[in-house]
Amino acid sequence: MIIVVLLYTAPLFAQFDFPAMGGTSAAMGGASVALPDDESALHNIAGLSWKSDVTLMLSVRQTFVVEGLGYASAGFALPLTFGTCAASVVHYGNSDYNEQMASVCYAMPIGERISLGAAFHYLHSGTSDPYYSPINRFTFSVALQYKGGDDLMVGFKAYNPIAVFSEDNSPLRIPAVFNMGVSYRLLPDFMAVVEAEKNLYAKPTLKVGLSYLFHEYYAFRIGVNTQPVVYSFGFGLNRSHFGADLAMQIHNILGMMPQVSLHYSF
Repeated sequence: MIIVVLLYTAPLFAQFDFPAMGGTSAAMGGASVALPDDESALHNIAGLSWKSDVTLMLSVRQTFVVEGLGYASAGFALPLTFGTCAASVVHYGNSDYNEQMASVCYAMPIGERISLGAAFHYLHSGTSDPYYSPINRFTFSVALQYKGGDDLMVGFKAYNPIAVFSEDNSPLRIPAVFNMGVSYRLLPDFMAVVEAEKNLYAKPTLKVGLSYLFHEYYAFRIGVNTQPVVYSFGFGLNRSHFGADLAMQIHNILGMMPQVSLHYSF
């Protein structure tokens, strides 16, 4: 019965509210805005400023291991003389119902401690039903990161902030989502992150994650998301040019959400 309900209510899980797509983020409770990871083009635009290499990224996530509820994303980051630009594409669903988001991003440093980022998003949804008209929208995101030394990072991101001032109460209204988080390196190999998220149409969410780096190249991560309660864990491999992340999120009732992410830096 649960699977049938999921299949027939697939649009309710999306509505252009794409989750953070990096494997590091997925394993740490979905926290993303204060993480110094290599998958910034997928979810953390302010973090692009710290990148110094051309990087390709790919991520695949299967929601509750049900066909038609999966996400796939790809992106790249290109450092410039001043700042870094990036582009990414996210796809959700199947031919019965699907959504896509194409993004163009740019981030620039302000001094040695602050990074500002902005992204423009093209949103599209379609269905196999001939009586359902495709939806096309444009919106944007803004983000900021602050480095408080080598151990502390504070991040903020606003996705589609203009929805706050809209009077359109249509069910297809794109949500405004605000995130603010802090990551702190407690020990040289041990990092904690805490992030709060407020979706315009949902209760506030708290995301907490821990990461432990061992044998220099390997990481073990755990996390929890409070709304709804979802537990997560994962493993990461990060060499000089190549990285891979495996993550698993677990909902007490609906089941598992596995995710794989890859990135390569030139």
